[in-house]
Amino acid sequence: MPKTGRKKFYVPKKRLTIMFLPHSGSGGIQINLSYFGIFFIFFVWFAGVSLSVYLLSNRVENASVVSANKKLKQEVVSFSRKFANSLDLVKDTQDLNTRLRGLLALGKKSKVIEYSAAGGPSKLQEIRLSKILFGTSPFDAEKVADLNLEELYASGWQAKVNFKEISQYLKEQRLIARATPAIWPLFGRLTSGFAWRTHPITGKPEFHRGLDIANLKGTPIRATADGRVVFAGWAGNLGKAVVLSHRMGYTTFYGHCDQVFVKQGQKIKRGQIIASVGMTGMTTGPHVHYEVRRWGKPLNPMYFVNRSF
Repeated sequence: MPKTGRKKFYVPKKRLTIMFLPHSGSGGIQINLSYFGIFFIFFVWFAGVSLSVYLLSNRVENASVVSANKKLKQEVVSFSRKFANSLDLVKDTQDLNTRLRGLLALGKKSKVIEYSAAGGPSKLQEIRLSKILFGTSPFDAEKVADLNLEELYASGWQAKVNFKEISQYLKEQRLIARATPAIWPLFGRLTSGFAWRTHPITGKPEFHRGLDIANLKGTPIRATADGRVVFAGWAGNLGKAVVLSHRMGYTTFYGHCDQVFVKQGQKIKRGQIIASVGMTGMTTGPHVHYEVRRWGKPLNPMYFVNRSF
């Protein structure tokens, strides 16, 4: 049986022909490229474009980082100044607090001296914040900055507590001042003082325990301090009278009134009209008998009416 030979076929390589023809129709250019060559050219073009985009994006990103770092540095410098100013403010506040305590005699002098010496110098008075932030490692800078923030917070809180104490002290002092007899119950002619005298009606010698202030009948009589009415009515020889109780054991008496405008248990403010001048009880003319007592002991009212707070 004769051998049958295999028929061979020639498979040409795949190529692409590109022709460039001018309008004149002569002198054209023909370029033959394999598919591999076309792929290689495309790959080189794509790699070049990608590299260009990468380099450009890096440049833009670097510029953004530089700009952000510059802005951050400016913010840190600004923070440094504000932080230092805040510490200076706290120090000034502490100094003012010390001076106020001294002026107001708040507590013992030893306490004032102890407070003025408390705390010691600020860390930022020894090391500049800019050096802390830029001259050390980020960890150390953050650690020291945190310490100073804690110091600032503690100093601010201490200043708040101290001024609260001063405010409370001033409030108490104001209440004490308001509760201390310190004004005239009315203006008029002083007919009798806190001294020995001969009684104008009985003719007997006696110690006069208050002030007699004469004025027209119906002249308003005012409370000389904040307090509470403990008596309002008829009081024998004093006629119609008002008695006010104040803080720290003070009591004030207003006698020979014509009309009484307050009632027992009523709270009274200094300067409030409580009665009017009259001549009730044992008297020779319209006036008010004004007394000041402390823990029941009569005191010279002239000391209080001439007193200033």
